[in-house]
Parts: sequence; C-alpha cells; structure tokens
Amino acid sequence: MELGCGHGLPGCLILRENIRRRIIRKQQENDTTTTANRSANENENNDGSVVIFTDFNDFVLHHATIPNAQLNVCGLRGEDGVAMDECRTAKALVERSVFAGGDWMGLSHKLLAGSDNIFPMPAPSKDLLHPNQKKQKYEDKRFDLILASETTYTPESCEDTAFLMLRHLKINDGVGLVATKRFYFGVGGGTDLFQAACETLSSASDYEGPYSGLRLCVKVVQSYDTGNANIRDLLRVSLHQKM
Repeated sequence: MELGCGHGLPGCLILRENIRRRIIRKQQENDTTTTANRSANENENNDGSVVIFTDFNDFVLHHATIPNAQLNVCGLRGEDGVAMDECRTAKALVERSVFAGGDWMGLSHKLLAGSDNIFPMPAPSKDLLHPNQKKQKYEDKRFDLILASETTYTPESCEDTAFLMLRHLKINDGVGLVATKRFYFGVGGGTDLFQAACETLSSASDYEGPYSGLRLCVKVVQSYDTGNANIRDLLRVSLHQKM
C-alpha cells in the first residue's frame, strides 16, 4: 500500500514487476505442464497480491496515478524481448491494483470493516476482480509493505501515519518505509515527532485492546543532507509482539 501516492512511481514499479513476473511464470508453466495440471498450478500460484494506491484527492488518482499505472504496465516485454499481450496485461492491471481516495483513517475503517467500497470511482466489474482478492478481503487487513512519503508534516499526520502502521502492517514480517523531512518548520512534524508518535502508541498498547502487546520499531536507515536544504530521512518501521 502506498500512502499519499501522487504519481505512484514506487507502487507502479512493484505493480509492473508483479505482473511481468507472474505472466512470465505462467508462460513457463504452460510450456512445461500438461493441460490437466495447468488449472491446479494456476490455483496454487493465485497469490492474490494487490497494490493499493491511496491519495486524499480523487482527481490526483484519476489524472495522475491511474494513467501512470497504465503507462507502466502497457508495453511490458518478456525475457525474450517480445511485447506481452496487451489484453492480458490490462486484465492483470485490474486484478492487481486498487485506487482509493480520501483520508487514510477513513480507508482504514473501510478495510477493517471489509468494505468493497474503497474505490474513488465506479469499481470495475467484480467479475474482473481476482478470485482470491474477492475471497480474502485483503487477508487480515495487514500488508507486507506500506510506503509513505511526506506524510509526517504535522503532529497530527505523524500520529495518523503511526496509527495506520499499527493497524495494517503485518506483525513481524511487514515493512513500512517512510520518507520524511527531519523538520517541517512552522507546521511541526518530522522524524522526531513520528518516532515519538510510534513510541506513544507502543506504550498505549500495554493496555487491553485490539492492539495490546504490539510495538512499533522505527529505525533511520538513510539520511540525505546536501547542506543546502532540509535534511531528509528514510525510516524503516516494523511491528512486533512485545516480549
């Protein structure tokens, strides 16, 4: 899931490679597998993985994110350099991506409620959605990877980003990557406040509740200081059970 995606380049890269590798794998299986075994293999490999692009503004999704995703997926080429079938890649795009508008907490509530209505536009026909996607309802509402950039610009946005990580990052295995300025002058926010928000939530989870016993861990994995502008940090977030 990519928060505040804008053009959604990181999510597009993940989506494109997911689709490309899956199509290549299916082609290889079709070359080596008998017709009787193909259906079984397809069911086994139907992992249902989905990239969710989220942005507060629907018009950003309509006019920037979705066209960018289409451009990144169309024209995919296989290992032999031959262009992949566009109908197949277009179908995979529908199966493997979701575009959700609005605030993150609203999206979070819909995910936890198992709502199908998280699209910023009339949803594609459910017949086109991946069978596992319809069945699993985003599994347990927790994700392998959550990406966020410039989502910690105020104390409130730091708290919202941290809370979304607590709610939706996979325990032990999930990774959150947050790109942020170290300070947001005049509005608050930044690296220190986001770390503090994660610590506060981890302390609160000592008490009974749906997130009791969970702890958010934040580590600065890279800092970017050109000497000419605000220092930027890349933060790695993980969620663990308290010992």
